[in-house]
Amino acid sequence: MYLEKIKTFFKKLNYKSFVLIFLLIYGIMPIVQRSVSTYLTTYSYMALVVVVVLFTFVTCQLKNTRGFLLFLLPFVIYQVIILLYYHNQDVLLSGYQTLLFVMPACIGYYLVTRPFFSALYTTVIVIGFIITGVTTTIGCIQYPEAARVLATILTSDDPVAVMYDWMNIGGYHFVYMTVLLYPFVVIAFKMKKLHIIPTILLTVLTYTMVITAEYTYAFILLMTSTMLFFLPKGITVKRFFILILMLVLIVLLFRSTIGAIITAVGEQVGESSIIDKLKVLFLGKSSVAGFSDKRDELYMISIKSFFRDPLFGNLFQRKNGTSGHSFILDNLANFGLIGGGLMVLMYRGIYLVFFKPLKDQMGYCYMIWAFAQPIFLSFINTNMWLDVYCLYMPIVICAIYGHDPYLHKKVEKPTPLVKVNVLQSKVKTNETDVDMQRGV
Repeated sequence: MYLEKIKTFFKKLNYKSFVLIFLLIYGIMPIVQRSVSTYLTTYSYMALVVVVVLFTFVTCQLKNTRGFLLFLLPFVIYQVIILLYYHNQDVLLSGYQTLLFVMPACIGYYLVTRPFFSALYTTVIVIGFIITGVTTTIGCIQYPEAARVLATILTSDDPVAVMYDWMNIGGYHFVYMTVLLYPFVVIAFKMKKLHIIPTILLTVLTYTMVITAEYTYAFILLMTSTMLFFLPKGITVKRFFILILMLVLIVLLFRSTIGAIITAVGEQVGESSIIDKLKVLFLGKSSVAGFSDKRDELYMISIKSFFRDPLFGNLFQRKNGTSGHSFILDNLANFGLIGGGLMVLMYRGIYLVFFKPLKDQMGYCYMIWAFAQPIFLSFINTNMWLDVYCLYMPIVICAIYGHDPYLHKKVEKPTPLVKVNVLQSKVKTNETDVDMQRGV
């Protein structure tokens, strides 16, 4: 029996499986990225990106071609505007950056429009995150703030970056990617796809890694996602948003009490950057002596740039008027409402393709939170998190819910401008008038 299962497993594998597995672990594990750039050169990965994107276009089913092109159009236009804004003279590099940006969207659309081996790819994702989570935790204990240092290094050839990569220490991208995908641990547990022991182990590992990496907003998002354990999976979206609003009100009303608890915890475990930032969040800057994080002032730089020219931003002026700390605010500053409109179209496309098909599924409110998290993070930090949205999330979703929500999407019937019963009554009235004229 086991032999038959093994044979069936290997029959499902093909060259596409190995390519996707490589792309998944490449995005998760720094040691893989370093190995490729060292032993295979970066050009080999560039060539793979080109081949993968072209493959998704060539193999796109005719019935999905129009939807695929409409889905990708805002992403391509956004990249073209960026290339024009920065006047990059290297055409080859510019084209590669565009393909690199849209590649997760291309792969994600390709996957959800046909059956694929979601269980295998989800296993690869989980193993990759476990290994990198452990090595990141060990590395941050051995070299405090290593994950934060990686976010400040300007070149990949920096000796410190090289050493941390070979130690497989995840930086800013890995830490936040882990947190953004954590709600699916809760969903898998709620949907009885994950037993309680693996759930506890994954939760403990995630908390340990985030705390040792010292990313405050990652810690806040992680705590918020953990609260999903206490919500019934059948809760409606309306009640879900009401509970979130109530939670926000409770936090605002009892801010001082929460701040006092955080201060007490900080005194017991020792002060850290996370404790300091949480105290600032609830008690204000005066609660931490010498607090140097001026993120609010940096956000105001982008906001002021946007209001100087709300329509085009810095698009034609090319002034350096951004904070570099917010994907959404920086886009508004650089490209005005044009950039804002493109962001709305991109997020709308992501929702329609990857999240709306799950509208009738149990636990849809968890999907809403999984969709909203990256937007919130893009507002307070950099990156749009397309690899999370379009690559990792759809694979895990299919492993939990199956492929039917995507492959058998309900086509909504167009709503008539005039109600059917009104039309019928008018038809009957007209028939009566005709009969009367004929003398019937």
